[in-house]
Amino acid sequence: MADLGLRHPIKVVSERTGLSPHVIRVWEKRYAITQPERSEGNQRLYRDEDIERLRLLRQVTEAGHPIRTVATLSLDELRALLTAPLRGTTPEAFRSEAVPRRSPTPERSRTGPELVEACLAAIAAMNAAELESILDEAGVSLGQVALLNQVICPLVHRIGDGWQAGTLKVAHEHLASAVIRTFLGNAARPFAVHASAPMLICTTPSGQIHEIGAALAAAAASNHGWRVTYLGPSLPAEEIASAVLQSHSRAVALSIVHPADDPQLSVEIKRLRRLLPENVPILVGGAAAGAYRKTLESVGAKVCQSLAEFTEALDQLRQGSN
Repeated sequence: MADLGLRHPIKVVSERTGLSPHVIRVWEKRYAITQPERSEGNQRLYRDEDIERLRLLRQVTEAGHPIRTVATLSLDELRALLTAPLRGTTPEAFRSEAVPRRSPTPERSRTGPELVEACLAAIAAMNAAELESILDEAGVSLGQVALLNQVICPLVHRIGDGWQAGTLKVAHEHLASAVIRTFLGNAARPFAVHASAPMLICTTPSGQIHEIGAALAAAAASNHGWRVTYLGPSLPAEEIASAVLQSHSRAVALSIVHPADDPQLSVEIKRLRRLLPENVPILVGGAAAGAYRKTLESVGAKVCQSLAEFTEALDQLRQGSN
């Protein structure tokens, strides 16, 4: 241990890689991605090479590759995967047989649908700790992009359907909202977004108390490189417009989930459009957004029917402002 000074504690590794200590430990346990040394006090100590590997793995998983498919790639292979010109390129295309493979644990990762069902079971049992644990598992095994699209998004729809059908009670929905909101807030891009990135306001209009969709939009936008201010649910048009003006936001994202027949909501949308600067667009998603399409189209709002449409709209706005 003569060169102990060249080793870094997990707190430093977390700051340099953008990965939480929890994720680092789980990746090590399940996929043997690094083999840190131990101090006399049994604390993990990492080399610079370990930090670089973890940093690349974070970037690759954020690009949509599940950790289980890239855990054994070398540093050069990970760099090649990040710079691949072709969409849909698989990690296997970058494997070099000359590079010794690490041996991940044989434990099978659960699929997106399996994780959604497990989340619903935890919600039905009012088990917040179990729900949080399953979401942690999903984030580790799938990566941020797949986590949002394969687990959180369908889970939000299933919770809404269950609440309206009566199979889930208000208490279930509130528990799920609290856990998912906190989880998304912690998971949304744990490293700093550049100060020049555009700002987005995420909320729900007055009378819309279901906030998971807005929290999901905030996490997706943050993960997409936007600076996001999440304002919570049920804000009057005046408050939303004031936040936009004070923060110099580039756009507003609204979630409309329930009810689908609130006449006051149309009034709020029209008032918000009048109060906002003309160059600030309104992006709207959620299960009930389609019910207000006539009003939304009359004010020039963009209705996003999926998370993919939402992030595509963000890309278009960003390109238009460059």
